[in-house]
Amino acid sequence: MFVPDMEGTLMELAEAPETRYRYVVWFDYTRRAINEIQDGTLLAAPNFAGDPSTRRYSVLEVATVLPTHYALQGNAGGYPGFVVEAARSAAQDWEIQDTEATEDTTKIRLVAIPTNLEIIEPLSGEPTIGPESNIAMVGARVRILDSDYANRIANHGIDRERETNLTVIGTMARDDQVEILLRIEELYRTHFAIFGFTGVGKSNLLSTIVARVLDDATEPLKLIFFDLMSEYTVLLLDQLLGDRVSGRILTLGRHTLPEGLFKFINGQDGAPTLDEAARQLVRYSLFPKALTRHKRQIAFKLRDLVAHQRILYFQEAQSLTVYELFFTDRTPWNKDRRGPNIAKRLEVIKQVLKTVLPGGDYKQTTFTSNLARRIRQGLAGALERDGAFQEDYLLILAKLEELETTANETFAAGVTLREIVDDLNDRSHSSLWVIQAHNPHELRAFSKRLGEALYEQRRLGGLIDPLVSFVFDEADEFIRRDATGSYAESAEIAQTLARRGRKFGLGIGIATQRIRYLDTNIMAQPHTYFISKLPRQSDRQVVAEAFGVSEELLNQTFKFKKGQWLLISHDATGLEAIPIPIKTPDANLRLAEWLNRTSPER
Repeated sequence: MFVPDMEGTLMELAEAPETRYRYVVWFDYTRRAINEIQDGTLLAAPNFAGDPSTRRYSVLEVATVLPTHYALQGNAGGYPGFVVEAARSAAQDWEIQDTEATEDTTKIRLVAIPTNLEIIEPLSGEPTIGPESNIAMVGARVRILDSDYANRIANHGIDRERETNLTVIGTMARDDQVEILLRIEELYRTHFAIFGFTGVGKSNLLSTIVARVLDDATEPLKLIFFDLMSEYTVLLLDQLLGDRVSGRILTLGRHTLPEGLFKFINGQDGAPTLDEAARQLVRYSLFPKALTRHKRQIAFKLRDLVAHQRILYFQEAQSLTVYELFFTDRTPWNKDRRGPNIAKRLEVIKQVLKTVLPGGDYKQTTFTSNLARRIRQGLAGALERDGAFQEDYLLILAKLEELETTANETFAAGVTLREIVDDLNDRSHSSLWVIQAHNPHELRAFSKRLGEALYEQRRLGGLIDPLVSFVFDEADEFIRRDATGSYAESAEIAQTLARRGRKFGLGIGIATQRIRYLDTNIMAQPHTYFISKLPRQSDRQVVAEAFGVSEELLNQTFKFKKGQWLLISHDATGLEAIPIPIKTPDANLRLAEWLNRTSPER
């Protein structure tokens, strides 16, 4: 149960609003101890609920580790000669104490928080784990839990025998023997967030999360990835080409792809060869530095992506509904009018639609060339009879005229909004949609269209599965506070999904480094979050306030290496709302292994 030959003393206890209590523990300094005890180490301290027949140990988690030499009194004040000599003496004390503490002046000072669990050890029988029944005793001896018990504590709330929809997201940062399990459904249904500064590996972690859940999910899962920087073509290449998942890259707007590649996937005149189309995709794609040596292998896989028709084009004209054109802001009025004038303009449209589409469902009816022509002719006739607002309709008439040509224009790689929604509701397989756009405004606007269409269909049909997650990388570009224009569109649907989506099996994931720009109404919705270095105090304050985490706990992330995260979850982990420093797998290694296994160097 305990690491042998290593004990500390519980020295202080104080109330703390975020964690209930804050404990201070001293361990005798040795090199072995300073390497064994790290952030996230689990400790056991006898508590007041114990009795002569049963020992009860409160389980604490280390939040801060600080070796202290009391001869220096924690500062460099005083006469320099004395201070330097004391510091040199301290250095010797650090070096000579390998496995045995011989100096009373050296201690390891720990700050620890309760996990709200305790180990119950009867005089006879096996120990068990249960809810903490009292606080730890000041002055009691404190022991370090070994890997076996650390594993039991970290995953205590998860029933491995009965719960099947699980994945291993990584290991404890201090102990590779302790795997951290996540409930896949709770991770996505109750939303997740990733916060960290530039260079900590947010994209790498997102790639790992997507790969892990798609590989381990026992139920069909749908992921919609809004890829603002077009970097996930490579980072999720193994998933896009996998057999178990229907992987697709969806491009918005003709200019999102190189012209030759666009022509090739749609079988148009003047299209280049497959090899040339693939070369264009290679030049267009972003490669992680760690995969540079695998660029040739990746190029072959990108060629497969093109050849296997995994790149699709969103057919805007065939996806536009009558309702969107006339009763939303997708096509604005030529003149901005207020008050009763708006009602008069809409009444003209309603009368025309009643004639052309008697009893039609405007939200479900998409345009054909014939329908666009009939509505345009009917509207033009109505305006000739009453020309009071004729000038207001110029943009709408122009859009109808455009639809007469484009609504029947089909593309070999084309896909409509209705087809995407149908796939997201298909329970027979998992799907991954990576959505990219040359124009960020189009990507934000599309997120609202897709989110609303899926939400409404599920709400009206009472659908709750399969589980769908909308993942927003660079989330500050989608869910900004006080947003306007296309920013408001994506923020609106993100807020709808975050607040009301879970009852229909819809969740969101957000990743960003610019936390203070996020809509605070959405910030508080995720139940699972991964946090790395946040150098800006304003960002740390936002996270601390939104999730009830003390800044002292966040400070430990300053020491994290790339790939290390502070994981906190209310539902998805075994430890409820207790921060766990974890180490996640490197997505680049996963991709390199996959490339070597499926496409050896040619």
